[in-house]
Amino acid sequence: MRAMASTIRDVHKEARRAAFPEITAGGPLSVPALPVEKTLVHRARLRDVLPTQLTRHDDTHFTVSARRPRTHRLFVTADGQGTASLVLETIRQTTLLVSHAELGVPLGHHFVMWDLCHRLDARLLTRTAANEDLTLDVRVADLRRRGAVPTSVHLEMVLRAGGRAVGSGSIRFHVTSPAAYARIRGHLPALGDAPVAEPVDPTAVHHSQACDVALSPAEGPGRWLLRADPANELFFDRVNDHVPAMVLVEAAQQAAHLTFPAGRFDPSASEMRFSRYVEFGTPCRVAAHAVTTEDGTASIGVTGHQDEHLAFVIRFDGATARQER
Repeated sequence: MRAMASTIRDVHKEARRAAFPEITAGGPLSVPALPVEKTLVHRARLRDVLPTQLTRHDDTHFTVSARRPRTHRLFVTADGQGTASLVLETIRQTTLLVSHAELGVPLGHHFVMWDLCHRLDARLLTRTAANEDLTLDVRVADLRRRGAVPTSVHLEMVLRAGGRAVGSGSIRFHVTSPAAYARIRGHLPALGDAPVAEPVDPTAVHHSQACDVALSPAEGPGRWLLRADPANELFFDRVNDHVPAMVLVEAAQQAAHLTFPAGRFDPSASEMRFSRYVEFGTPCRVAAHAVTTEDGTASIGVTGHQDEHLAFVIRFDGATARQER
């Protein structure tokens, strides 16, 4: 096993040097730049990159530092608190960075996410902790390869702020080559000029811009249609042949807000299962239901169905509804 790990490191040494020219031979992987190269986290704009540094401890253990934006349309509330979407996007970008820079996933390969979850001490999201960036202690829980390239990866993470553990995260995904992806998906059009459905009231989901709204009205309480606005550069900063998972997560978060219309819903934990691609041009029906316990905490389940098939299930837990300041 040790010899195999050494071989894998050798195979990807040049790729890591190309991605991070600051690395010296034989030293740990450390990227002092702010932030890291945007292509490694699949973002088109540097301002949307969250990881700032990657350190390698061994073949299955890494540390990633990530910034917390002080202001952001999706990730920071009007009163300065971080959202669940910020933590989940940090986990997603950390996954991409570690996979490309250390696990040997070539740029251009496709990530098919199946499971994603997080737990977080709600105190981290308060304004008093606004100056504390995140550190993610990443461990490879399971890794399967075809040759030198991973095909299935399960990562587990401990989230730290100010040196203390404040939460955890987990993600499981498959990796597909461009050729295999083309065979699986066939010839599917990317999002074009189709009209975008009318959004729900942006203020009802705690946004100021219509392009950030991921839901449109539908008949019946607790029901909406998924809405994907191509004008939103945060959601669509590159060509996609399906609705990105980030849009699904945001839609679920907004459905949670609408389920508790009197206040903002701030979850401290989430569990997500993605079972199929959500395609453009076909309605995706989003539904939410909530259960509130005697101590005031809540659990909200959100589902998405397309063509009568379940596409995703997202559950937010351990939150209380609070009034906007």
